Amino acid sequence: MRLLNLLKKFSLISIAIFMIACGNDDESSEIQIEESPEKQINVLATTPMLGEYVKQVAGDNINVDILMPYSADPHHFEPSPQDVTKIESADLVFYVGLKYETAPLLKLLENSSNSKQALIEIGEKINPIEFEEDGHDEHEGHGHDEDKDEHDKDEHGKDEHEGHGHDEDKDEHDKDEHGKDEHEGHGHDEDKDDHEGHGHEGHDHGVYDPHFWFDPTRVALAVDAIKVELINIDPENKDSYETSANNYKEKLTDLDVETKNLIATIPSDQRIFITTHEALGYLEARYDLEVKATIIPSITTEDTATPKQLVEVIEEIKEHEIKVLFMESESPTKAAEVIAQETGITLVSGLWVETLQEGQSYVDFMKSNVNIIVENLKV
Repeated sequence: MRLLNLLKKFSLISIAIFMIACGNDDESSEIQIEESPEKQINVLATTPMLGEYVKQVAGDNINVDILMPYSADPHHFEPSPQDVTKIESADLVFYVGLKYETAPLLKLLENSSNSKQALIEIGEKINPIEFEEDGHDEHEGHGHDEDKDEHDKDEHGKDEHEGHGHDEDKDEHDKDEHGKDEHEGHGHDEDKDDHEGHGHEGHDHGVYDPHFWFDPTRVALAVDAIKVELINIDPENKDSYETSANNYKEKLTDLDVETKNLIATIPSDQRIFITTHEALGYLEARYDLEVKATIIPSITTEDTATPKQLVEVIEEIKEHEIKVLFMESESPTKAAEVIAQETGITLVSGLWVETLQEGQSYVDFMKSNVNIIVENLKV
């Protein structure tokens, strides 16, 4: 009897051991068949402004990082060793181009181990306005209504903006293979007539204004370019990118209409003012405003005003009885204060022209700037 009981106990123990072993095998099998997480796509934008556009299109599908800090002038950005790592590890890098980024950063981008297909210059895709080193004649005169009508007809100008040249700018980035061929060997005559109405005959072509964010219709072109690149690298989420881009472009259309309506409330003879540097060319061209002179006659705040240039600004103010000088939050104010002492011109602060502030959207950025301009020119 005792033997029988021992045999029963032994059998029960054996069964228990077998079941435990089977359970362990199952757990081991489950661990083995777990799928590894999908690789996260990393996209880098050089500026907060570009980062905003990329995020609007990307949604939660990819990781978007921004190289430059908020509320800082991109013209003075110096990359750090950590920034080198960010650039090298990115699957795509969006940058403004048109000589907007600092020379050290451009050199970093061009010498990075990323393939040239991963470096996307947005500025060349938005039909940039040509800038003249000796002033901003391309924005003077009037006839901006044609420009606005042309943009309205072509759904943000996609048809008008293809196949135009950036010869000198292109030379600096000629290793970048994103659409350079379509920009070579073509003039801007027809495009200038359609979009500016001022003409550039007899001038050296190749210096372009990079501050395209002051024209929402050109931002829409940037959004389309970003969408295409995201679909290329992540085709599985094509529908998501297309939907997000279209939704955002609707907001841009609303912003454009609202901006037109606000600026239309300024009497036509009061739409003239002074700014710190040449950053509002697209706002002029789109909405029939006129920056008569700038303290720094350049598209970058890396340059500084000479005493002679300050005298010229003072003369412009007196000759044309200009009432308002808009100071830029990213730039020093000393020169503006000197001009105000000499002329009595009203100094207005609060404009942000180069970058977003932390937590600020592009739409809010535009509305804030336009409201400041309208409120002070209507006085």
